[in-house]
This record gives sequence, structure tokens and C-alpha cells, in this order.
Amino acid sequence: MAILHTAHLRTHPHAVEQYKQRLLRHARISLDAEPGKCLTFEVHQDRNDPTLFFLLEIYSDDAALEAHRTSPHFLAYRKDTDDWVAERKWWYWTPLDVPPTAAAKTLG
Repeated sequence: MAILHTAHLRTHPHAVEQYKQRLLRHARISLDAEPGKCLTFEVHQDRNDPTLFFLLEIYSDDAALEAHRTSPHFLAYRKDTDDWVAERKWWYWTPLDVPPTAAAKTLG
């Protein structure tokens, strides 16, 4: 089962641009180095607060997520950016199946 992972990361104001560039590079490396395992890696920046980033990542399964979190490129990213990040929050999501159209009508 695919694993959806989201994160909010807040940088220190002085590090926004360098963090953004390193994060985008990490996303590209993850997608390229983990084909079939890292299925999606989106990076978003808040419109009103440039220090706030939102990540949306999808991994093929728990093993793929664990492999990502222990990979050399993830560990290098964390080391490179540790002093730039002021706050990290993570969430892991379980997908819920939306009922088919006919079933939804009977549910009200």
C-alpha cells in the first residue's frame, strides 16, 4: 500500500533561498535515485510566508519510505540543511477509498 507523507518545514529567514534550492535538489535526487519507490515529491512554498514549505511525498510502501529516510542522499540533505530549518512537522496518511458513484447515492 502506498504511503502518503506530508511535512511542514519552516526555515530561518536568512536561509530561505539556500534552503529552497537544496530542497528542490533533494526532491529531484530522490525521484531519480528511487524509481518505483519515491512516486511523488512535490515542494510548495507558502504565498504569504516564504519561510514555510510544504512537502507532499508518496512512497510505494513502508519499506520504500524507510529506504528513503536512510539513504545517503537524504542523510546528506539533512546534514546540509540542519542549521537552516527552524521547525519540522511530519504526517503519514492512510488512504481511504471513496465509494463508487452508485454506493455514494445510497449513503445519502
